[in-house]
Amino acid sequence: MSIIVTARDVTRDYQRGRTRVRALRGATVEVRRGDFLAVTGPSGSGKSTLLHLLGGVDVATSGEVSFLGEDLGRLSVEARAALRLREVGLVFQRFHLLPMLTAIENVELPLAAARVPRRERRDRAAAVLERVGLADRLRHRPSQLSGGQCQRVAIARALANDPALVLADEPTGELDRATSRRVLTLFQELNASGTTLVVATHDLELAAGATRRIEVVDGSTRP
Repeated sequence: MSIIVTARDVTRDYQRGRTRVRALRGATVEVRRGDFLAVTGPSGSGKSTLLHLLGGVDVATSGEVSFLGEDLGRLSVEARAALRLREVGLVFQRFHLLPMLTAIENVELPLAAARVPRRERRDRAAAVLERVGLADRLRHRPSQLSGGQCQRVAIARALANDPALVLADEPTGELDRATSRRVLTLFQELNASGTTLVVATHDLELAAGATRRIEVVDGSTRP
């Protein structure tokens, strides 16, 4: 399987007032096409920071993150944004859906940013919502959907541009147990059909359902 992204001996420091905080300390991970990787660890351990580096949302203080052969640390802010738009789908704990837009309009947003023609993006957004089981909710706004349905819309949005990698940060953190299990089942189905996933989570059931798992403790990765 081909390698999508590799982080090698990565550190990430943040300045908070006069204090310098090290969020990651020599973290190393490799993600191959077809992986479903769970990243676990306590709160504040560096899980979210690692996801942000893998997706080019942030850049490392030291070490190297290589995405499809590109050294992300050498790319401009604009080049990293363009790469994310093409190759990375992001799913967040709190959905980040625009409340005034319908489900299909929310999913169309990354397609519009990629300048996909209007008719094509409408068709693609409808198809991906059908893929996550929401074909009957295209015209519903977030306020008309359950938490689990909102998360499925967010997952559909992440899939809209057919990215090489989907990164999900605590995707079940706002959901009840039954709904969390449905999200896990959806992730497993997506992975079985070829989607590469990296999920940062406290949810042990979600982590157990992944095909691989690493732990982040005090900013360092453990297999």
